[in-house]
Amino acid sequence: MNNPSPDTVLDSLDPGDDVIARFRYQFCNVAINALRLISNPAWAKSVICENFEDLILERHDGTFVAIQVKTRARNLSLFKLTDLAVQKSLIRFVRLDLQFPEKFTEFRFTTNHGLWCERDDHDNFDWLLSQLRAIPTIKRLRKDNPKRKAVVRLSDESGATTEQVISVLLRTKTNSRGEDVRSIERSVEHAVVECDSCKDLQHHAVVLLAEDLISAASIASTKGSGTLASQLYAADADFASVFSEMSLLGKKLDRSNVEKIIGERLIPTDEPLSIGDVVTLEDLPSGLSKMVQKMAAGGVQTSRINHTLDLVRSFEALQVKWALKYGPVNAKIMVNDLLARTLTDCIEAHVATESESTKYGPQQFTLLKQMLDDRYVREKDTLYGCKPDHLIGAAGALTEACKVWWSKRFELLDETS
Repeated sequence: MNNPSPDTVLDSLDPGDDVIARFRYQFCNVAINALRLISNPAWAKSVICENFEDLILERHDGTFVAIQVKTRARNLSLFKLTDLAVQKSLIRFVRLDLQFPEKFTEFRFTTNHGLWCERDDHDNFDWLLSQLRAIPTIKRLRKDNPKRKAVVRLSDESGATTEQVISVLLRTKTNSRGEDVRSIERSVEHAVVECDSCKDLQHHAVVLLAEDLISAASIASTKGSGTLASQLYAADADFASVFSEMSLLGKKLDRSNVEKIIGERLIPTDEPLSIGDVVTLEDLPSGLSKMVQKMAAGGVQTSRINHTLDLVRSFEALQVKWALKYGPVNAKIMVNDLLARTLTDCIEAHVATESESTKYGPQQFTLLKQMLDDRYVREKDTLYGCKPDHLIGAAGALTEACKVWWSKRFELLDETS
């Protein structure tokens, strides 16, 4: 047996990679919110990172939204209102509101996991919020009432009155994303293609742009990078005020920051791309990596790839529905019939658009969609009640099964995970 070596033995007790993944999850949340400054200009003025809270949205009217991001492994228990992590977040919200009266219009508790909701009691976060919205007071409630107990506990821990605690809770929202901390990059990519200037970018460009924005969020979250020595050491400068101002500048991502990052990725390049440049195994969602690789290599826009991913799952759900309604044997016959009809159009669209000199995936997709829409019009009475989008989903499933290509054939990346 070979002698053990640190380059061949995995340290399963080292939590470092998990800690980094959790911080990266927070940075991805920053990136998603920063992209909304572009896709929805009314969303906010800027995103402030790691200043009083994990992130703060600065609204155009001078008010703010405080956001706490809490992560937990998906195999662990759901977050309860009485959990220390939740209590600490709410106490921070209350104290922040006391420190900056009338500045915060909203507080958000965001998690990759979920919130416990088995019973309507003091452990149920959303239940407490709904109870307070219905009746925003704890007066005349018995001491053992769960609503009263939760508010009083937060009052005691934060040093605020029960009225102040209730005021904060009335402005508090929860956001349970229900995802592993390592899969949020997909959401960043979705946010990228929601920007008008990015909706037609090829997949490799979207992946790189998402990484640029996550990196910018990391820098803004870990330190204020705007401190300039020339300003700090000016003869008449007040060191404390200049340092604070410039550090805060480094912690902000505004519309101009995000536009600059996007603009750098929109600059045309004539550099050849290998398939390794287009996409890596880590960039691909599990179970559908072949489809993404092939469509991305053909130059199909990321917005179309992501939409096709959704339609494949819709097609799979339709198969389950048919199996429950008509039985597995009949459902299989129906599915195979649809796949056969769809494959005919896929092959014809590929042959009609295939090119030796350019990436033709976008043209192939446009033609295929038109052909499938036409087929639906002609044959909708014999398509078992499916919709045009189900036919696109079938095309995605055929791509995953290596029946359809969107470029010249190439060696697909290994799928071992």
